[in-house]
Amino acid sequence: MSERATVETLVTEARIQLRVKKDRVRALELVTAADAMLADTKVRADIYASVSSLWLDLGDEQRSEQRIVQAIEAEAQVTPARPVILGTHKLFYAKLLHAQQRFADAARHASEGLAIYTQGVEPNHPEFARLRADLAPILKHTPDRPSVAGALRTAGERLCAVVTGSEAEIHSALGIPTTPPPSGASECLVTAGELSRASVELRFPAGTLTRRELDETFGPATVLPRTGPLASHTLGYELRVPGAPARINLYARFATTPEPATSVTSVLLRIDPA
Repeated sequence: MSERATVETLVTEARIQLRVKKDRVRALELVTAADAMLADTKVRADIYASVSSLWLDLGDEQRSEQRIVQAIEAEAQVTPARPVILGTHKLFYAKLLHAQQRFADAARHASEGLAIYTQGVEPNHPEFARLRADLAPILKHTPDRPSVAGALRTAGERLCAVVTGSEAEIHSALGIPTTPPPSGASECLVTAGELSRASVELRFPAGTLTRRELDETFGPATVLPRTGPLASHTLGYELRVPGAPARINLYARFATTPEPATSVTSVLLRIDPA
């Protein structure tokens, strides 16, 4: 039997002893043995996560944190990416941190975990709403920061400095990473090219951003014609910075007729010559 198989077998048996047979003493023996083997071998992210969960159930938060961090690091290296699994690991870590009253760190990991998780599910999937409700006590400790619309305006103002439209220049102008997606988005797509073809597109889960917030931040919108009965409803906004080489045409898309409280599904920040 291989060492990896032995670790997996110990973890499986520990789970049975703890959660089915309610034998904490035997479960502790098995988890301790499995954990000791992890020091000398690398395993799949789910094994680290399982050991972390068992340690938490057994009351050892320090070892639980050590293993869930390893699970997150290991899952982040998996290709192709599995955002639901990586997001789930980060949400587990957020709950652990919250239980330790490390509220700011917990809120950060919860926010990042949600953003990653939503990359693996359909837009407006009901599971996302359930997760947000479940994590509300954690997310409420998120440090004060600009609204999503305010963060979009800041990003747009920075993009007005773009000259060539290269991907490197766009990322430099934004000044923030796009993975995980910024500004509460579930997905971020940067398209390089000469001005009027370069853009940054952000897609948002339901309830993240509304038309009212865009109107209050960018001013009155231009209603653009729909291209067909199944096409999105689109509103246009313009953002200029005096003296900057570029301006931003912001296109907000909606699944239904955009009333003030209607959620935005995506925003395209198109970089045009000033």
